[in-house]
Amino acid sequence: MNVIDLETPLNTIKHIAPECENEEPFFITEYGKTLAGTPCYQLRLNSAVACIQYVISGSGVIICNGKIYTVSGGDTFLLPMGADQIYYSNADNRFERIWLNFRGKLSSSLMEIYGISDTVVFRNTDTLDILSNIQEVCLSAKDAEEYKRESAPLFLRLIELLSRNKENTETPASSIDGIRLYIEEHIKENLKLSDIAEHFSFSEEHIIRLFKKNYKITPHQYIIQSKIRIAMIMLKMTEKSIEEISDELSFSDTRHFSLAFLKYIGKRPSVYRKEVCSK
Repeated sequence: MNVIDLETPLNTIKHIAPECENEEPFFITEYGKTLAGTPCYQLRLNSAVACIQYVISGSGVIICNGKIYTVSGGDTFLLPMGADQIYYSNADNRFERIWLNFRGKLSSSLMEIYGISDTVVFRNTDTLDILSNIQEVCLSAKDAEEYKRESAPLFLRLIELLSRNKENTETPASSIDGIRLYIEEHIKENLKLSDIAEHFSFSEEHIIRLFKKNYKITPHQYIIQSKIRIAMIMLKMTEKSIEEISDELSFSDTRHFSLAFLKYIGKRPSVYRKEVCSK
């Protein structure tokens, strides 16, 4: 499994599980909390663990097995084991979140039995208390066996809670949240302002006003920034050429991509790749 955090969190509390000879049937490999304002750009390829996270505040984007989701404060998201995953917080509204990574046949069976194996986002599903309780139990456990024994029943309660909110996946109701979600779902396409306006039956001027009022940037700037975040991960974690990345993200040409990357990151893609791959 490859796990990359492109900006090392300075305000993350992380706990690693005690050594254990047999992790089956259920084991929490690590857990923690990321404080407000901490950058988050992570990628997991063929993830060896599943992950549950509750977004306390902030907002961001989840890409799991090619599907794109948005999450914000009050949402819980579940990333399955064995999946390719990218998730990042929005630069203007970074995550505060509590999370745990886990694996084992019991956890996989429970998610299948309760019908949530294929559900990624549980909107307006408050799991803060139960995740906090699980973390408290893990932290106070005297050994690996107690760690496993005390955390498993709480994990079952967590899965039951998520299953009751499985259908609670509606998209945000406000116009601006709907527009932002639409952009994220089509971020790899050659998305134009006219396409967005036509989809929502708004004028282009109205959409620009909404974005400037809520995000202090234009829709075009938001689209480019989102593409650049994904490009950063692709440059770090894949062997695709700069030309291939440019094409996949629907830039008009490699030069346009390189100039946009330089504007937002301060260096060209080739320089960025050379620097991050040498670390």
